Amino acid sequence: MRITIFGGSGETGLLVIKKALAEGHSVTAFARTPSKIAFQNEKLTVVKGELDEADKIEAAVKDADAVISVLGPTGKTKGQAISVGIKNIITAMEKHAVKRLIATATPSSKDSHDKFQLSFNIAVFMVQNLMKDVYNDIITLGENITQSRLDWTLLRLPMLSSKPATGKINIGYTGDGKVKLFSLTREDLAVLLIQQLDNKEYIKKAPVVSN
Repeated sequence: MRITIFGGSGETGLLVIKKALAEGHSVTAFARTPSKIAFQNEKLTVVKGELDEADKIEAAVKDADAVISVLGPTGKTKGQAISVGIKNIITAMEKHAVKRLIATATPSSKDSHDKFQLSFNIAVFMVQNLMKDVYNDIITLGENITQSRLDWTLLRLPMLSSKPATGKINIGYTGDGKVKLFSLTREDLAVLLIQQLDNKEYIKKAPVVSN
C-alpha cells in the first residue's frame, strides 16, 4: 500500500514510518525538517514542506492509497497551523479521490459516545483555559476531519510516552470504563495506526486510546 505520513519527522512519526516500512508499505513522509528522518529505504520518499503549502501537500497525497497524520500542536506558536494543515490535507485527498485518513487528536475533541468522566473534564478544562490556542487548534482539527467526506478514523490520545511497547491497547470512549486518560506509548500507537489501514471497525469513529 502507498501511504503518505504527515508529522513524520517527530518522535511518533518516525516510529510510524519504520513500522509501515517493516510491513512492506511504500511511504511518502511529509516533513518540515527532513534531516530528522535520518535513515533511508528504497520504499521511502521524503517531501519537505510546510502545512500551509497546499501545492506540496497535494503532490505528496495524490498517489497515496491512504494518509496517516500524527500532527499535533506543540504549544510553542500561536495560530491554527495544525488545523489549517489538516484542512489542506483533506482538500487534496478529496481532489484526488484518496479516501482513507487515519489521524490523531486529543480527548479535547468530543465524540457523541463520550460520557461524563471527572478526570477528563478537569484535563480539558485546564487545556481550554491555560492553552487556549492549542485547545482551539485541536477542536478545529477534529471538526475538519469528522465533517469531511473521507473514510476517516480519529484516534484521540492521552499523554504519549517513549517507554517500550506494552502490547496492550485499550480502545473506547471517555467514561465507559474501558480506557484510562493517563498514557500511551508511542510504539503501541505506531502499531495501532498501521493496523487501521486494514481495519474498518473504526471508520468514521473517534475512539480514545490508552495503555
